[in-house]
Amino acid sequence: MIHKITGWMHGYIVISVKGAGCKRFVNLCHNHNIELWKIRSRKSEDEIVCFIFLSDFYKVKPIVRKCRVFVKVTEVHGMPFVLQKMRKRASFFAGVILCFFLVLFLSGRIWGIDIQGQKHYTREMLLEYLDSKSVYGGMAVSDVDCAGIREDMRHDFQDIGWVSVQLQGSKLRVSIKEIQLVNEDNKPDKKRSSIIAEEPGYIVSIVTSAGTPKVRKGDKVKKGRVLISGLDKIYDDSGEVMKKRKIYAMGDVVLQSTENYTDNLKETYINEEYTGNTKTIYKMNIFDKSFYIHNPFDNLDKYEKYDVVNEEKHILDKLSERVPVFFENKRYLEIKSSQERYNKEEAEKILQKRFANYLEELKDKGYTIKEGQIKVTKSQQNYIAEGRIVKEKKQEMRK
Repeated sequence: MIHKITGWMHGYIVISVKGAGCKRFVNLCHNHNIELWKIRSRKSEDEIVCFIFLSDFYKVKPIVRKCRVFVKVTEVHGMPFVLQKMRKRASFFAGVILCFFLVLFLSGRIWGIDIQGQKHYTREMLLEYLDSKSVYGGMAVSDVDCAGIREDMRHDFQDIGWVSVQLQGSKLRVSIKEIQLVNEDNKPDKKRSSIIAEEPGYIVSIVTSAGTPKVRKGDKVKKGRVLISGLDKIYDDSGEVMKKRKIYAMGDVVLQSTENYTDNLKETYINEEYTGNTKTIYKMNIFDKSFYIHNPFDNLDKYEKYDVVNEEKHILDKLSERVPVFFENKRYLEIKSSQERYNKEEAEKILQKRFANYLEELKDKGYTIKEGQIKVTKSQQNYIAEGRIVKEKKQEMRK
């Protein structure tokens, strides 16, 4: 084992010794402190094979002459011979060594910032914030203070309740959870204590929890009419008002109202279709420089009308906002226009869809639709949709 270790470091060779003085050769080597090992004879006693260190091989030349033997190198092993081979491919091995140190250097940098859990804040906003704190893609891993980043984000963002910052290899992973802060504008305004009607209509139901009801079920009211008053009167035993106090009126008042709906659609319209002819321009933005790639023979002047579809991507968005490298793909799509006419069936379908969208908007505002339908008629060059909407809503306006 020791011969393998030391022999490989210093280099050793396998030699074949031929001649009648093979035994004398071995003895003289021993006398001159030249180490031979794994000595074995071949077919005849006049030939042996043995191992010898490279440094000792250069010392046996006088012994070879004295013993009149023939020495032949059959195998070479060890580092000196490996280095000799490497000299022939120096550029290759230099590239391997350079690649090793480059990987070692790059593995010690941050090459991606992953942000998860954000809803109100965009990824770009948080990356810009981290950049202001000197946390960016390409920085040294040893300079990343995960605990410090957590504390800074909790301090600077009041609506972020939980932050986790972890290093995973060469990527910085930031996970957050946002909380809903109490909006001061949504707190009950004691000065605006009475519930009033938001629009004219009929009272469908009224249930008072606090305050004084001013209307009954079935009453017709105007916009601004007080429905539940926040002025509470305290009476004495004789029935006279002893004291007045202002309280925050509470209750459920549902008001039903009627709305007349009208919409119109022109009979003629401009129909636009893509012809299939396109021109594409590729653009690369590197810092303040722009590079374009396109076909100069494909001229836009031959397009009377066209749409522009622009797709832009930050190539190194996972790295840092400090590296503004963008790729832009801009396509020009030729459009052919022609004048067309709606028939009654097409017009009715479009107007019905608009009406359905309007009803959805009312529902989003808190209305319950009790009745709603339209009738489509044609007048000169227009299709007209007319109808009536009966809707109900819980009243929440105050004064």
